Amino acid sequence: MLHRLAPVAAMLAAALAPTAAAAQTEQSSTLPNYNLVQLSVAANAVSADEFQARTMQISSCGDAVKLGKAMDAKVERKRFVHDTELPPQLRPVLKNLPNGMATPVMSEDGETLHVLVVCSRA
Repeated sequence: MLHRLAPVAAMLAAALAPTAAAAQTEQSSTLPNYNLVQLSVAANAVSADEFQARTMQISSCGDAVKLGKAMDAKVERKRFVHDTELPPQLRPVLKNLPNGMATPVMSEDGETLHVLVVCSRA
């Protein structure tokens, strides 16, 4: 009976080998994946200085979510964001930011203020 399973096992191993190799390559990448929380508020609802001061008090992603709710901010969780998916100017900021801390306030259009908080890296 075992001799009948050997060809099936060999076929299964051959089919899974490319997937396993790809997974191992992804795991060995030196570029991180980030789990982030993004807080966004309207610039006319709060000044950039006040938003910066309040978000600099964040020390965890739980703090970020609580602050976002208190400020009526849009709170978005972004999971498994690969470094290459980030704008080039944001990569060094997140790379050097300790987990649980917020980035400086950012705004693309002047109408919305954003901060990102690094929850974890993988």
